[in-house]
Amino acid sequence: MLLKTTQSVAKSCFQVPKRTFVRGALLDYFKHHDQKDANYQVASFNPATPLEGHKGIVRASGERKTKVTKLKNGITVVTEVGAFPGVVDLGILLDVGVRDETKETSGALLSIKNTYLKTVLTTNETVNYGIVQMSGGDFTMDYDQENTYFKAHCLGHDVTDVFSMISDCALEPKSAVAADVGIWKNHETHKLEDYLQTGEDFHDQVMQVAYGGKGLGMPLTGHRHNVNYLNAHTIQKFQMENINPSRIFVAAAGLEDHDEFVNLVEEKLGFLQQSKGGKQRDASKYLGGEYRNAVEGNHLNIVLAFESVNWKHSDVITFNVISALLGNSSVEAHTLGKGLNARLRKNLAEKNAYIDYAHALNFHFSDSGLFGIHAQGSASNGKEILNSLTTELKNLTKPIPADELQRAKNVLKANIAATLERQTDRIEEAVKNVKLFGGVYTDKYFSEVDKVTSEQINKAVADLLTKNPTFAVRGGDAYSLPSLDKIQNSLKL
Repeated sequence: MLLKTTQSVAKSCFQVPKRTFVRGALLDYFKHHDQKDANYQVASFNPATPLEGHKGIVRASGERKTKVTKLKNGITVVTEVGAFPGVVDLGILLDVGVRDETKETSGALLSIKNTYLKTVLTTNETVNYGIVQMSGGDFTMDYDQENTYFKAHCLGHDVTDVFSMISDCALEPKSAVAADVGIWKNHETHKLEDYLQTGEDFHDQVMQVAYGGKGLGMPLTGHRHNVNYLNAHTIQKFQMENINPSRIFVAAAGLEDHDEFVNLVEEKLGFLQQSKGGKQRDASKYLGGEYRNAVEGNHLNIVLAFESVNWKHSDVITFNVISALLGNSSVEAHTLGKGLNARLRKNLAEKNAYIDYAHALNFHFSDSGLFGIHAQGSASNGKEILNSLTTELKNLTKPIPADELQRAKNVLKANIAATLERQTDRIEEAVKNVKLFGGVYTDKYFSEVDKVTSEQINKAVADLLTKNPTFAVRGGDAYSLPSLDKIQNSLKL
């Protein structure tokens, strides 16, 4: 009986009404679709058609507003609300950099960067990686001489989980396992630098000549001889001495409600208290001097730099305009419109075949700064390259043509505008403003650039050239170049 029923059902399934079959055959022959067919109507339905009785969730873009709140324990929360709806950018800025490392803890920040996803108290590396992947966002960590920044982006409904993860990764004391992995990865980082020759080692030597073997002169990737001593005790000691609530700045952009995010930060980090054994940052001391490293080959790297100004100095914008005026001779810079008419391109790279590359150096710190020129070229023409650098610096003490000055200002403003257009960069700039100045002043950048005059540039560079220079050279014939005293004498106006 069951078999018979099955046969009957199967037979009925293959029976097609004659009228339907003929209609379908005609439509296929003339290559038309049967618009009355249910399958066609489902497949061709316009998803933009409003559903009857359904009301969507609408969030309109508004005026961007930056708000700042300081928690009772000293943590500062900076948010940007009211922007165009999109992803949320989160960050934790620590007022900690390699200048806070010592000979004992040198390389601690590199170890933390190499293991920044490793936690053990609440989650672990696998869970943290999974949170990032499931959120469809990204999570990175970077540092420099004075700042350490953990940043991520995600959709709004993942903010709680992602912020909790960032907090754990940024503030949890590193475990023994993480420290051991960090030792291995630090070794590999140095090996990779030896192979790639990115110039980081040379940059570290320049900073060491300028500021000595401590503070701002500490290497970004740490002393190589100290890697094996970066155990869990050493890393945790560095964290405990330098990470306090007053040096923690939490940032978020793309939010709908500032107070709601402040409550989230309070709930997660409100228990942190100021450490009684917190270490105070030592003031920087500029020294200047020379560094020469003769290596085989016909390439030469030369840096001639001087102490400039800190972030709060009135000439900080002036030096940024000077940097845009000198520019960068690389091809990448030309495509971005930064170096096509820059002095280092027109006066050095285009006129001298022995100069491969030149760019302006411009660093600002909380209590110092460094400005100069870095050039790379043929070792056999080292003296000519050095003379070109001194000539360019001295020419900055002469009146700047109005059109050239305006072009440099436009380049600088274009770079600022491009940075502030990106939400992730905008909130990072805002939170660093709060750390340095106590408020957000990005809206004043353009007007300050427009105020810079040729006379200000001439005076700033003239004052610069009276200071002890930092001279660093690496390459063939490094010791054939003039002495530091002769270089200093050649810079006299």
